[in-house]
Amino acid sequence: MKKSELRQIIKEEVESIVNETRTRDFEVVDEIGKFFVVTSPFKDDNKEDILFESDVFSFANQVRGGLKFEEVIGLYKNKSDANRIATEALKERDSQLDELKSSMEEFRNHKTETEDKKSKAKELIQKLKK
Repeated sequence: MKKSELRQIIKEEVESIVNETRTRDFEVVDEIGKFFVVTSPFKDDNKEDILFESDVFSFANQVRGGLKFEEVIGLYKNKSDANRIATEALKERDSQLDELKSSMEEFRNHKTETEDKKSKAKELIQKLKK
């Protein structure tokens, strides 16, 4: 079993216990029910990091715990919709990272070419001074 899968199972169990206790102890009515949250992926995130099941109370705790509204791509009742959006977000992130890597490589190449030209120009100047 992967570490991320184990982490997800533990997270779901803890949330289930907390939510059950919260609604039972305070007699809170939750007509919204479960939904799926998709957040913007960071550099090393995978699907398990950006897609999670929640309810209103858990989501409120996530926000209190530091989740920023700007990081939320969407809230979905249907898991397959959330899965699709999470996959698209990861592909977009990967595309942006690839583009950044390509730009950085191009920059490095131009920098090397410029340094070579600068070196040749200095050599020519030195020859002309003699």
